[in-house]
Amino acid sequence: MKVISERAGMAAVLLLTAALVVALAVLQYRSNTEASDATGVRLADALQLSMINWHLDLFRNLSEVSLTIRMTAESAPDIDRQLAERLAEWRSIARYPDLVANVYVVVSGRKGMPLETFHLRPETGSFALITWPATLGTLDTALASMPTTVSVPEGGTLPQRQLTESFYNIGSALRNWRFDPSVPALIRPIEPQPRTPGKEGGIPFDAQWLVIQLDETVLHDRILPDLAHRYFQGTNGLDYEVAVVGGPEPRRTIYTSDPGFGDRPVLDADGHLDVFGRARVSTSPLAVEVFHETSQNSGPTAAMGINWFPLLTDTPPADDWQLIVRHRRGGPLGAFVTDMRRRGLAMSFGALCLLVLSMSMLVVTSVRAQRLARLQMDFVTTVSHELRTPLTIIGSAADNIANGVVEGRPQLEEYGSIIGHEVARLSGLVERILLFASTRETRPRYVMQALAPSEIIDTVLASTGGLIQAAQFTIERDTPDDLPAVSGDLMAVSQCVENLITNALKYGKDQRWIGIRARVFDGGKSGPQVQISVSDRGIGIQPEDLRHIFEPFYRSTAVRAAQIHGTGLGLALAQQVAESMGGSLTVVSTPGQGSTFTLSLRCAPPGASDVGADARA
Repeated sequence: MKVISERAGMAAVLLLTAALVVALAVLQYRSNTEASDATGVRLADALQLSMINWHLDLFRNLSEVSLTIRMTAESAPDIDRQLAERLAEWRSIARYPDLVANVYVVVSGRKGMPLETFHLRPETGSFALITWPATLGTLDTALASMPTTVSVPEGGTLPQRQLTESFYNIGSALRNWRFDPSVPALIRPIEPQPRTPGKEGGIPFDAQWLVIQLDETVLHDRILPDLAHRYFQGTNGLDYEVAVVGGPEPRRTIYTSDPGFGDRPVLDADGHLDVFGRARVSTSPLAVEVFHETSQNSGPTAAMGINWFPLLTDTPPADDWQLIVRHRRGGPLGAFVTDMRRRGLAMSFGALCLLVLSMSMLVVTSVRAQRLARLQMDFVTTVSHELRTPLTIIGSAADNIANGVVEGRPQLEEYGSIIGHEVARLSGLVERILLFASTRETRPRYVMQALAPSEIIDTVLASTGGLIQAAQFTIERDTPDDLPAVSGDLMAVSQCVENLITNALKYGKDQRWIGIRARVFDGGKSGPQVQISVSDRGIGIQPEDLRHIFEPFYRSTAVRAAQIHGTGLGLALAQQVAESMGGSLTVVSTPGQGSTFTLSLRCAPPGASDVGADARA
């Protein structure tokens, strides 16, 4: 009942542990999922904020040109001098003074006359009439077909290439400024003014447009790379691949952080930003959509998620610029977060598995320790019984002799024989216990030599002859004389075989038969070996006990119930001796039909007498 109670308690502990492990696994999974989702949100927010700041900084670099070169007296006759002074002032304080490539004033002549273009020469502070520069592309056609003020019908859209009204209210410093990304150029209408008589290089009547051409090389090589490193920089360089592309498909690459990135449509980008406010319709949804809808608000205080650029609220697809970013790990952020979550789950469940393994080892160790404690208690009980029996017999015989109960020499000799037998039994028991204790503390020393199998069996039968005769057992021996010699210590091997024969005598039951057989077999990598088998036709061993019989102190329930004497050390010692000399001890048993124990020993090298006079196991 005690054992059953212990097993029930252990089962309850195991079930509780399993339930706790499962609960911990579920909580760990939920926590990891929530953490990865939060990380994904943080990464998306950080990317979105970086793109907003990139956008604002680009606007600042472009708009400060307009803010610095604005004119307070457009109708003044010295407009060329004012523009030259403003340009010099801006270049003295600008971060990128080379951004402005050229300054032009485009004049609409009399009706039916072509546009006249005047180029500002900073070194002289005057304008010179030039032919239309090729770098301005078809901007002249757009300017010639448009008035200085353009209104957008309610609910309507601007025609292709048409410049838009200013983003800001009347009175703003950026009022009436426009931006053409195809040049690129900043454009602003100015009031007409008459030519100054006698002033060389002056602007004639009907001045209409101020055109500030920007150097795209400065944008490509300096401004956009600086912005990319400022807002997408990581600890080991850019965390993202960054590209700015413009125009229709195939879109031209204005800037790219990595050769080839942006040359083709990036379907797995982490974010797109339409720089000039066009609402982009995506056919491939992204993990993180940035600026994919046009805001209903205007101005720099508009909410996140907007598409806006204060100098241009809408632009034709042919001129549109787009910022594209993709994480260097490849794929959208959603895939990156999923991969990160999988790694986190793998690490968490790996740690959980180690915890389960550790707990399992603790449980197994605890069970084994409890089982060993029970075996040791059984051993103490058995040894006490084994010691009490001979001591009782010796004490009784001594009392009879002392009290004069024994009369005559024959009866005295009989009592002396009984006392001697019990003393030998006690000595054997004590010696076995001491031998077991010594082999557990230190490795035994053996005198290894070549031994004939028949010599081993003869030695064992000589030492156990009295026990065999007293038990009236029949010995059937099959040991050919031509067997090869084995390598071992004669005393240790003999003791091992003697334990097997002693067990056969105890468990041989009524059949009273012991079979001893020796044969050669091929041990594979271990080389040829000799097997010495000891068989009986006794009670046999139950399958559940078979795997425990070589454990110290173990004695089956059936053996204890049958009150068969023993300590549970004999087979453990025999197996230890066999393995110490490079051999093995195995058993085959059928309950009710008997058992066969087989000792396997390695064959001695040819011509060897002493394999090692001081060999250790």
